[in-house]
Amino acid sequence: MNPDTRFMPGDWRRTCLDLLATEGYTCFAPAQDGEVTRFLPCDTPDRMLRDFVNTDVPMKDVFFPRTETLLTYKLGGEEDGVCHTTHTAVRKLAVLGGRPCDAASLGMLDQVFNWGCADAQYNARRAQSLIITVGCHRADERCFCTTLGISPDDTEGSDWLVQELDDGGALVTPCSDKGRALAEAHADRFQAPPDPAAPRVADVPVRFNVERIKPWLDSHFDDPFWEETAMACMGCGACSYLCPTCHCFDIIDEGNWQGGERRRNYDTCSAALFTQHASGHNPRPSQASRCRNRVLHKFQYFPERFNRRACVGCGRCIRHCGAGRNLVTILESIVEKAG
Repeated sequence: MNPDTRFMPGDWRRTCLDLLATEGYTCFAPAQDGEVTRFLPCDTPDRMLRDFVNTDVPMKDVFFPRTETLLTYKLGGEEDGVCHTTHTAVRKLAVLGGRPCDAASLGMLDQVFNWGCADAQYNARRAQSLIITVGCHRADERCFCTTLGISPDDTEGSDWLVQELDDGGALVTPCSDKGRALAEAHADRFQAPPDPAAPRVADVPVRFNVERIKPWLDSHFDDPFWEETAMACMGCGACSYLCPTCHCFDIIDEGNWQGGERRRNYDTCSAALFTQHASGHNPRPSQASRCRNRVLHKFQYFPERFNRRACVGCGRCIRHCGAGRNLVTILESIVEKAG
């Protein structure tokens, strides 16, 4: 057991919400939103999901919103044509109850939103954030985090890792300087870990050898495999919107004679118009080329740029594909072809 691990007795969710409120954090936690589960503002443990594999909408939604205003402008009067950059007031925010795969994805987004230039609004949210992750005690057949080198009790990206015990309470392991400082400030909330204290950890088998994928991708750009793979793809983009590491966006201006605003909205490389030029030329004109790009981006381009794969094995793209496509079977086929 990690020597920093402590025991939080009783209803650890209520205790966490209480101490976070004391520290001035606005808390986001997994909750039901109609037919969808996502991270929503939460001030009571009664609203939090308890027994779930993963949320439908990933944690990235807190830091990289589906839509946000970048600037506003007015026409006429003294401010004719003057643009005002919009920086939403950022409060201290804590994300409580996410899974280790989601927390690990934040490091990838951090790299993207600081590549070339730093994204002010994203970085402001991240700087004010605290991530309290709950280890997975169960998984489903779509989970494949271990294949990507992430475990159900992984600490990457987390400030605290919480692991629930069958007899009540939870083990809390601080994983960062911020997490250790918070634990020390609230030492009275903890007790020495009971003996024995063995949290349940989900069994997620390794599905394939991920190291064999990139060498095959490097030399099979025009392989017929991509046409076969694309036959079942509708190009709806659900896999991208629900992926914790996908980060494509479009910027559009919305306005009238009085003024308007510039907005950033999620977009996806699966969409037919994503790469279409003003001239009408589209370098990815077919669904096959777009399906290929999605796989290459995650397992070839991103590793070459950032030295890590843009996938955490959360399984959302499999659970929510309207056409029943399965990224794992696609990658298993590539591994098989790689020999």
